[in-house]
Amino acid sequence: MIKIPIDQIGKAQGSEFHFHGSQSDLDLQGTGFPVNDTNIGLRLLEAEDGYYLAGRLTGTAVLQCHRCLSEFDYPFDLELGALITFERRKEFEGEGGIIVVSPQSDEIDITKYISDTIVLDIPYKILCKEDCRGLCSSCGTNLNYDTCDCTQDTIDPRWEKLKELNFDQEGE
Repeated sequence: MIKIPIDQIGKAQGSEFHFHGSQSDLDLQGTGFPVNDTNIGLRLLEAEDGYYLAGRLTGTAVLQCHRCLSEFDYPFDLELGALITFERRKEFEGEGGIIVVSPQSDEIDITKYISDTIVLDIPYKILCKEDCRGLCSSCGTNLNYDTCDCTQDTIDPRWEKLKELNFDQEGE
């Protein structure tokens, strides 16, 4: 868990906090991908409704390519920015970047905000590289590293008749 003790936040110019998070600290066990070398640098500044959190989040996620199924390191370097407030307001509901903390709390838990930021950075279509060639659909060879002798000329029999078309004839 990543928690900031409220009594350590300076009033004048804000306070800086640094964390080195692990998979369990970030509560990312259910995501299906490990996260390594996560560093978080934060600065909390006093705001009208609480504090403004600004900072940077860096690290590496180990992802699996959707085309070739190889694992690869996905580095991330993300800017953080959120309003920390002690008052639950109707206009804050459903808003991103707002962390509501109980007024009786003596610490601010930013674990969910950090883990959500990482998960939202992961692309929908995960590729080890933009030009990943994937796996051979016949034998399963990773075409990024090897070639295979499989023929890729198999055509759906419903389209077989199209082979008889001749587009080289002029005038018709």
